[in-house]
Amino acid sequence: MKKAYKVLSTAALAAIMLGGAAWSYVEAAPAKTAVQNKETKKASAIASTTQGGITLSATKAIHDGNLIQVKLVRSGKEFSGEMTGKYDPELEEVIYAEGSIDNMEMLIDGKPLHSLGRSHANRPDLRWSAVGENAVLISLTDASWLGDNIKALPDKFTLTAKVHLKGSKEPFKLNIPIQKSAEKPIMLQPNVTKTSGKMTMTLKKASLTSTSSRVQLILKGYMKNRGEYQFSYDFVDDQGNELKMLSGKGTDENNKNDDMYHDFILEGLDKSAKSITVKPYKPEFKEDNSGLYKLDSEGNVIKHYIKELEMTIPVKS
Repeated sequence: MKKAYKVLSTAALAAIMLGGAAWSYVEAAPAKTAVQNKETKKASAIASTTQGGITLSATKAIHDGNLIQVKLVRSGKEFSGEMTGKYDPELEEVIYAEGSIDNMEMLIDGKPLHSLGRSHANRPDLRWSAVGENAVLISLTDASWLGDNIKALPDKFTLTAKVHLKGSKEPFKLNIPIQKSAEKPIMLQPNVTKTSGKMTMTLKKASLTSTSSRVQLILKGYMKNRGEYQFSYDFVDDQGNELKMLSGKGTDENNKNDDMYHDFILEGLDKSAKSITVKPYKPEFKEDNSGLYKLDSEGNVIKHYIKELEMTIPVKS
């Protein structure tokens, strides 16, 4: 049976083990992007709504062609809990205090995301993560790099957010104008292929902007060799700096050859960076069938890198 998979960064795995909030989309802790870096304490809202003494404001949206990010800020009251809820290790569940997000729906020009594709594998991907206690960073990506003939998000549209906060009778509704930036991305087509055992991996293309880096990986014959597929990825620049993952998704559903297509969206490269290196690895699991990962003495996931699949692509001549 063909399936779509989320690909988790180390930060996401650690969040799960430490009790990070469990959404329908597990979210990796994002790096500081343009939305956060340009945010000021008195930033004006591009959309806001109020009910029951609580105001939700959308501030500073970006659309760089790789992804869309919007910062959503909660204000108006003293709140007893984080906006995304908080994990209780004793109860082993996320506790949502009054004012926490317990559901979210997005519409593009009035159309809900689930109507924009025949299956999860070719619909836009929604996720959100905490930025402090009173804000979240919403990320929206299309599935155009997960197969052929899948539409990218429009250059210009209205993003309608219906945000359900615990304790509120009605969802908070915000209409957020989205406009793609004029920045022209750097498009790369390295088409580099590496092989390990029966697994063949190709770094097909990349798109680089000042705010994000997008990388497509294709694993040939995935369904025939899925038993060997238990690995994940790190991405670093030529200075060894890890590029934090903003989004990661994979599917073998959108092609006829049972190939696994991966679409990774990472933080933007530093201006001085000369290359990106993809470092696949196999993580160690605990032996108690919990599905959790083993950690070293410093609390990091234990990784075994697959050197023969490692590949580097230059981003500057």
